[in-house]
Amino acid sequence: MEIKKDSSVGIIPVHSGPDGTQLFCLVHHTVGHWAFPKGHEDAGESREAAARRELYEETGVLTCKIDGAHTFSEKYSFEKDNVHYDKEVTYFVGFVDSLEHTAPPAFKHEISESRWLSYYEAKDLLTFPEAKKLLNEVQAYLQARA
Repeated sequence: MEIKKDSSVGIIPVHSGPDGTQLFCLVHHTVGHWAFPKGHEDAGESREAAARRELYEETGVLTCKIDGAHTFSEKYSFEKDNVHYDKEVTYFVGFVDSLEHTAPPAFKHEISESRWLSYYEAKDLLTFPEAKKLLNEVQAYLQARA
């Protein structure tokens, strides 16, 4: 079996309410799993620009303030078409002011919906253990900087 390495970038969208409550945005992929918005960089695109583009394509969120002080990553493997992939996704934390957003219709074939959820709701809904671990790390980081 062929083995390939793959990488992508994403944003973990965070909205802080007036009472300090934080919500996280998850996307539901049409193939069935819940995750954070992510995707591959286009040629000549910076990692941050790619992450922002993917955030918009998958959620409709146009603007967010990126926390460049720290990135987070998840690593996992999967098989597709008789190829084994070792994948690493690097995430930025992105602070979003508004919960109002609509994803562009052109991307509905990939992402069926997005939801803003509390930490515990997000942890319950995330499909993969790696994403749950990532959420735990981000939550601890956010609490430490509060």
